[in-house]
Amino acid sequence: MHARIPSSIAQTLQQQILSGHYASGSQLPAQRELAQRLGISRASLREALSVLETLGLVDIQPGRGVMVRGTHVQGADRAHRAFAAPEMGTLSPRQLIELRLVLEPGWTALAATRIDAAALQQLQRLQQLQSEALQRNDLLSAAETDLHFHLLLAQLSGNPGLVAMARQLEPAIGHSLRLPFARTGADDEPAREHDAIVQALSAGDAEASAQAMRAHLLSAARRGGIDMDMDAPPAPAEAGGAAAAAFRLVPPPLFPVPLA
Repeated sequence: MHARIPSSIAQTLQQQILSGHYASGSQLPAQRELAQRLGISRASLREALSVLETLGLVDIQPGRGVMVRGTHVQGADRAHRAFAAPEMGTLSPRQLIELRLVLEPGWTALAATRIDAAALQQLQRLQQLQSEALQRNDLLSAAETDLHFHLLLAQLSGNPGLVAMARQLEPAIGHSLRLPFARTGADDEPAREHDAIVQALSAGDAEASAQAMRAHLLSAARRGGIDMDMDAPPAPAEAGGAAAAAFRLVPPPLFPVPLA
């Protein structure tokens, strides 16, 4: 997420769910009331709730409210949460993985040829933060740290075009990597896969780094209930025959890396 308010509110609500303040199976207060309690806009609250829904912590039911689902939800419905953005149109989870398979192994391979000791320490720090978050069942922090890891690799590619594309794709990548957490909960498999990527990067092996990233993305797809070996379903027709939105490249700012 670009704004910090929705992120902090999502964290607050996650903590209230983990603590039992909002028990599994209960209903959250109406969005207008909840926004007033938290002192935020309804737009910020909706964004925070959308993140929690992608993680499987809540279920937004139009006309009925927001139900608490708990911290580990099994269910194939979570594998089919599409991502929509004006500049990209609507992409299914499978299409997001396809997009990431085209881009991320490539920028990871470039990173392997240009990475230095300081960058390796940043990646290792992100690994540590993710492991700590998973140990305390903090899915939101684990997913956000996961996102920082992937975006940092794009930055380390040293290619401004790839960095710009990664920045524009940040919400889509974030959505994609949250889906497996909704199905598997605090699984440490992503951390082990990240370690394989870092080991290949530290050896300066571009091919092994790309292969490790590809293996990670395919594994994440399986955890999210997506079998990339199956034939892809046909793309839905655009409503009213409209063409898909064009991808627009934007200048790349630096990606923040949490240090604590």
